[in-house]
Amino acid sequence: MHAIVSLFTTYLPYFILVLTLLVFVHEFGHYWVGRRFGIHAEVFSIGFGPELVGWTDRNGTRWKISLIPLGGFVKFLGDSDGSSALPSDQPLSADQKRHAFFNQPLYARAAVVLGGPLANLLFAIVLLTGVFYVAGEPYSPPVVAVQPGGPAAKAGLRSGDEIVRLDGHAIDRFEDIQDAQFLYLARPMSVEYRRGDALLHGEIIPQYCERTDRYHNTIRYGDLGIDELVRPVVGGFTPDSPAQAAGLKVGDLLLSIDGKPVEYFSRIPDLIGNRAGQSLVVQYDRDGQRRQTTIVPQSDRVTDCSGATHTVGRLRIRAANVTEFRSHDMLGSVWAGVRHVWGMTTMFYTSLAQIVTAVRPVDELGGPIRIAKAAGEASYAGWIGILNLVIALSVVLGVFNLLPVPMLDGGHLAMYLYEAIRGRPLGLKAQELGLKVGFALVIGMALVATFNDIKLLLR
Repeated sequence: MHAIVSLFTTYLPYFILVLTLLVFVHEFGHYWVGRRFGIHAEVFSIGFGPELVGWTDRNGTRWKISLIPLGGFVKFLGDSDGSSALPSDQPLSADQKRHAFFNQPLYARAAVVLGGPLANLLFAIVLLTGVFYVAGEPYSPPVVAVQPGGPAAKAGLRSGDEIVRLDGHAIDRFEDIQDAQFLYLARPMSVEYRRGDALLHGEIIPQYCERTDRYHNTIRYGDLGIDELVRPVVGGFTPDSPAQAAGLKVGDLLLSIDGKPVEYFSRIPDLIGNRAGQSLVVQYDRDGQRRQTTIVPQSDRVTDCSGATHTVGRLRIRAANVTEFRSHDMLGSVWAGVRHVWGMTTMFYTSLAQIVTAVRPVDELGGPIRIAKAAGEASYAGWIGILNLVIALSVVLGVFNLLPVPMLDGGHLAMYLYEAIRGRPLGLKAQELGLKVGFALVIGMALVATFNDIKLLLR
């Protein structure tokens, strides 16, 4: 019940705000390109259903906000509806025909349809460009801490190695490694890594893993048995931290736990092991002085990749922020934005292909409820969290609409490609059948996604 109340009181307002912005960007892309070709837009609507508020501009376009805030449309002159899928049977004058959508050349119609998805992608690039130019591009070096006995250790990697290529793809940041873990699951991956001056090669066989995050989302990935190599410096504490109660402060460098050296931050849980509730002697460095204290770790239940549950000890400390920021000039910021959007695009299509081919389960499809939850959760991270969500969803909205499914922009483009190759448009009956099939596919996908959302909400 609490989750349902939160959905309407916390998540929904942010969801409507984010979705309205992205729908406006998408539809304005169609509208702007259409106006460049002299096509008259009769209606520009945010939402569907009855009009709540609206006005008509001097060009005769009705701008309105409608009751159901789950999308929007631009209805051009001569369209049968807001999908621009079929022409209207309404007779048009000679002057109106010049400004009607379906009387335009093929390239103009294709450009108008492409304008919506491109607007979303360009919007994401512009936002990323601004962030990277002002604050720099977040960057974590791909230097790894190798978990003892894990897949990477079995492949011969050691802590301190720098990953150069993974599965044939160049690795620039540690985040690229995390993306590879998500995308390729348990598929064996070739690895190229640098150790000192030597460039070494091997193959990692990831361990398939499922975990549930604190928002009850199931995350599936191929565990490589590596972590980011982070110095064991205290960056903060979680509530009721036994380490803070024992006198540790932010900035302290952990040296050893019960005499065992702490080489890197992610090594701490291994050193504590199952010693929850037992006193441990922790040595640390503060301002160049070696000190020690006694800490009693709190117990925590964790589930490993095999599904087994273990009790582990926690100090309840957070690592110091090790993310670097690479400065760029304007051109470099644009290029970094393009690279990030391209990475999100390839991840989307790869993940969707894995769902279609049953490599990934269909329960990873999410709908409006999951998006609403993501919007509400992002709000807790402040404007940076909201901005990251807007960028990610703008990319998803753009690339999803490019799928070659009738009813979507990509479906229209597929029909225009047929028209370009054959020299004539697809037959009207075939178009109508395609629209029905596309409608069924989109509705079916929406129902599955909503069902998944409801299951997530009721957990």
